[in-house]
This record gives sequence, structure tokens and C-alpha cells, in this order.
Amino acid sequence: MSGIAMRIGIIFAVLGFGSLLLEQFDREFILLSWADGMQPVFGIVLGLVGVVLIGVSVVTGRAKAAPQPQQQAPVQSPQQPGQPG
Repeated sequence: MSGIAMRIGIIFAVLGFGSLLLEQFDREFILLSWADGMQPVFGIVLGLVGVVLIGVSVVTGRAKAAPQPQQQAPVQSPQQPGQPG
């Protein structure tokens, strides 16, 4: 799941922030031509959603990579002869 979120986040960030840059040169991504009237807000929001997805992917990846502490049964000392049990 985190790999997919990372890829989608990168795509969103590139499209969102890239559309802001391209707007300055009177260009646009064909994929986002329908949102031309909503710029620059749409580009900022899309880019931020991409950054959030990337962050979530990194955090979940680190959580999965971190070693989990193992729960071990308490160690009981062997009973000494002559002691009540």
C-alpha cells in the first residue's frame, strides 16, 4: 500500500506544482486543462495532497521497517530442592 501511495503522491505533487509553474509560461498539462479556471488554488491543493501522500507513505514504511519488540514469557527460575513450591 505504501508504494502505491508514494507513486500517487509523486504524480499529484508533480502535476499540482508543475501546473503552477507552467501557468507562468501560459502553458498547461493537457490532463489538467479542465482545471485552468481554478488555478492557482487547484495546483496548490493537488501538490499539497501529493506531499501528504508521500509523507504518509514514508511514515508507514518506517513503521513497517522498525523492529517490533518481541513479547517473551517471563523466565522462571528452576525450583531448588528442599524449597516449598
